[in-house]
Amino acid sequence: MKKFIAILLCVTMLLPVAMLPAFAAEKQTEKAPVTVANNEQELKSAFADGENSLIVFVTGIGQSWSYLFDEAYLADGAFASGDLHDYENYAQLIADGEYMARWNLFNNYFDEALKDPETLKAIAGAVLQLLFGAFTRKNMVSDKNVYTIVENLFHFNIVDENGKCDPRVITPRYTMPVADYPVGKNGESEAKNRFYGSIPCQEIAEEMLGADYEKYLYCYNYCAFSYTSQNIDGLHEFVETILAENEVGAEKVILVPMSMGASVVSAYLAKYPNAADNHVKKVVSIVGCWKGSKVVYDLLTRHYADNSPELFYNGLIAEMIGEPWGYLVNFVLRFFSKSALRGFIDQALSAICDVILLDTPSLVALVPDNDYAEIRDMITSDKVREETDFYHNAQATLQDRLAALEAQGVDFAFIAGYGLPYGAITSDYTAFGFMYHSERTNSDEIIDISSTAPGTQFVPYNQQFADETGRELSPDKSIDIANTYYKDSTWFFKGQKHELEYNNVAIELAINIAVGNIKTVADCDDLEEDGYYYPQFNGARNVKNLKRDYIPALKAYLAEGNTLTAEQQAKYDAVLAMLDNTVCDYDRDNLLIDEFYTMLVELGIKNAPSQPSGFEKFFGSALKKGNDLTYKVFGAKGFLDFAAPVC
Repeated sequence: MKKFIAILLCVTMLLPVAMLPAFAAEKQTEKAPVTVANNEQELKSAFADGENSLIVFVTGIGQSWSYLFDEAYLADGAFASGDLHDYENYAQLIADGEYMARWNLFNNYFDEALKDPETLKAIAGAVLQLLFGAFTRKNMVSDKNVYTIVENLFHFNIVDENGKCDPRVITPRYTMPVADYPVGKNGESEAKNRFYGSIPCQEIAEEMLGADYEKYLYCYNYCAFSYTSQNIDGLHEFVETILAENEVGAEKVILVPMSMGASVVSAYLAKYPNAADNHVKKVVSIVGCWKGSKVVYDLLTRHYADNSPELFYNGLIAEMIGEPWGYLVNFVLRFFSKSALRGFIDQALSAICDVILLDTPSLVALVPDNDYAEIRDMITSDKVREETDFYHNAQATLQDRLAALEAQGVDFAFIAGYGLPYGAITSDYTAFGFMYHSERTNSDEIIDISSTAPGTQFVPYNQQFADETGRELSPDKSIDIANTYYKDSTWFFKGQKHELEYNNVAIELAINIAVGNIKTVADCDDLEEDGYYYPQFNGARNVKNLKRDYIPALKAYLAEGNTLTAEQQAKYDAVLAMLDNTVCDYDRDNLLIDEFYTMLVELGIKNAPSQPSGFEKFFGSALKKGNDLTYKVFGAKGFLDFAAPVC
């Protein structure tokens, strides 16, 4: 019951907050550290062209990380020299785990705000006003309460006029290869574990780059809640430092932007348009946000789906919360009129946009350039507008800028997902299904294919081009690559959700491109001729649980002296063969993974998935039937709307 009450309050109070998972981030201001060079120990090139380069992953929001420190670490005299923002001070604290909370996009920190009397007063006031609104059929929640709640809950996300977050928030930056990441008292490297946990490239990198593979791997971890200019300067300093100090004799970098990281790389290349200054040899984009996303525009303009009332009263709420409680929440929400709920949602989203999104240049950068003029008028800070003007002027000239760099010898490759509406698969993004362009897009459930593969044209994910003349269509005929900027070095994964890093084929492809084994689609379209086979149009795959959990568990079982039957060994071999198969088939691969898990249950390695009790089945079924009946009788509106016109 406590869980249900908490869920109910969260839904009625903070539904719009759940609509932000793709846009949270963190702030970085400290100067990058300098490592100790040993250029005398240059390694033999592991790259196809014979010249070593440094592979720099530029993180997306989901891969960036920050730490929220206790106030004690800010006190005078807490450190022998400097303060918390000096690498020498924060790096070892993070490595040793001496911080208050690990904090990133998917683990926001509300504990302090929910103990604050001002926040609690605002929440209580808003709840009472919401309940009063149930009788008046109007949104009675005051702007003051809503803005207080948003400002206090997201205090650590807010960027000030100097582009800084709260001084207790540290976004670490390691200007060193992964091989040299700090190690804690327990012998583990928090930084290294975080890197491989979010970018699982370890096995393939070792295979491609050899025993010293970690000396080639770097990660630019920037603050996603930030000013564009600071991210540009930070990346430039990072690149200059690692090239001066690396141990492999590299003179150029290969940038691998992921998701939001593409906006950082695009801005960097705009400020440093000459290859001699940016030191870039190649860019390998993985689901990069190069041309923004309509979902950000929809959020900022409160532009909802045509069928949003139906989704709200009989669809996405249950999916977001989960069954069976989602059905009960659907029922409770009907005590509020549609106009009252719509007014509150608009009000809360307005507060979030005003307090967070529109004051954060790195987030406004995620708006498509052809929508920027409308959004620009909503920005109140001259300083923020100056930052966003620079970025969107650069975004509008992306094709010409990349072509100019290509003429200087810089190569570009793109790996993208398509074939999904917004919020189709990942629970964190479910709420994006409320957005206007959800049913009009062709995306990886977050970013349109025209952004992750710039120049690509599309029809909505479940449709086909009617006119095929002059087009180069995908097998499902929903995207046209005739005008894709780099169609000969762009690969498409249909049905692939945005977190593409657990598609092992896509990661292998990215590393192969980075080291120069593959440059174009023609280099890998014939296994016998090329030695590689990565079809330009592929399917989706998610092997996270398989590689992180299932296979290691079986290996541990076998290491204890246990054996498999011939049938079990065949199943294990089939799983390994699937991982080696570079043609992805989501349904086929998932079926095999499920069968493999069932085998682990039979061996006693894993527990069978828990089954609901008879009462739980009855309760869930009753709630669903009640929800369906309520929707059939009342439709997409509240109980008190039955005598009123549809809003």
